[in-house]
Parts: sequence; structure tokens; C-alpha cells
Amino acid sequence: MTKPLPDNRIRAFAQLRCGFSLLEILITLLVLSGSVVIMFSGFDTAAQLDMFASFESEAAFLAEREIELLKSEILQGRIKPAAGSLHSRFRLKPGWKLANIMSAVDSEDAVRLICSISKGDRLFQLESFVYVPDAGAKK
Repeated sequence: MTKPLPDNRIRAFAQLRCGFSLLEILITLLVLSGSVVIMFSGFDTAAQLDMFASFESEAAFLAEREIELLKSEILQGRIKPAAGSLHSRFRLKPGWKLANIMSAVDSEDAVRLICSISKGDRLFQLESFVYVPDAGAKK
């Protein structure tokens, strides 16, 4: 037959079993704070990527517009295909810079067009070629 435990030992055993220890609470707080930090850094990264995508989208539109205008003017004969830099024909937002570069006609009657758009430390560059018959070196 087993002896019944004294009343104070039962209470002591019950007190050890109920509640959370300080170590468990500290580990829980550490995990919770780590997950909150990771979550907010994810929000910051998402905002930066959204701003970069917005810049790329608008810069691609502006560069394509410039390149297509240059192509049409070269093909219509308004601009002679020669190496050099050209100015933009459109007004840009403050802080935006645009540079158009055209190469000379190569041996295959192709002209290389490059449009670079920058805003602060961001840079977008679009490159295209246009075939200009009878404009190259005479054979």
C-alpha cells in the first residue's frame, strides 16, 4: 500500500506544473519580435521594389517614344544618320534626364539608336536598330 503524500508536497508539485516559466516567456518574445522585424522589413522591400518597377515602367515608355520618333525622322529624311547625340523633343519631369545617341550607318545600312533615361541613381537604357537603305557606304 502506498502512503498518501502530505498536503504541502502536493501543493508544491502542483505549483511546479502550472504556469509558464520565465525562460519559455523569453523564448516566445524572442520568436515574436524576430517575426515582426522580418515582416516589416518585407514591407520595406516591397515598397522599394514597387518604386523601382514604377520607374522602369515610365522610363521604358519614354525611351520607346523617343526611339520611335527618331526612327520615323531618320526614315523620312528629316535627320541624317550620323554619329552623335540628340536632344529630347519632349519635356520631362523634374529630376529626369534623357540622352539620345545615334551611331553612324554601318556596312549593312543599319543605324544604332540608344536612349538612356536617368533619375537620381537609377538608369534605364533602351537600344534599337533601324535599317536605312542607300544611306551607308557606297560599294
